[in-house]
Amino acid sequence: MGKCGELCVLLSHQAPKMHFLGKIEARMDAKGRLFLPAEFRRQMGGAELRFVMRRDIHQPCLVIYPAEAWDAQVSELRSHLNLWDASQAMLFRQFLADVFECTLDANGRFIVPKRYQELCGVERRVVFLGMDDRIELWAAQYAEKPFVNPEEFGAAVQTVMTSSQQ
Repeated sequence: MGKCGELCVLLSHQAPKMHFLGKIEARMDAKGRLFLPAEFRRQMGGAELRFVMRRDIHQPCLVIYPAEAWDAQVSELRSHLNLWDASQAMLFRQFLADVFECTLDANGRFIVPKRYQELCGVERRVVFLGMDDRIELWAAQYAEKPFVNPEEFGAAVQTVMTSSQQ
């Protein structure tokens, strides 16, 4: 196997990381079905289109994780917790408790359960936001205006970028 050995073989067979980008408006049908935007389906290539959906922990939106990104998210959280500590175990339990696994049907649609629609105020008009390795689903009324004031955005990016270089 040479100097690299099994690790190089493992790394060379990993799927490319997904980078979802953009803002795409869509309409949900009366049964709660949505088409996953074609741009995002193409990004996934031939991968199995299985997702995990949960309400965001900070904002009134849904987060749609491709299975691979979800697994990484759960592993990251688990690595920061001591599951023998009762409060940390409860945190982990809460994070995993209210998720919904879904797959795309033959037409590229998935169902948004009624309880998730209600939690986030999602009605017919929605907005998909590509957020690197995940996708956010917003009620259109919440995603129509900028999330951060343009002047504040520039200053905040400058602060983050200059502080990370020190």
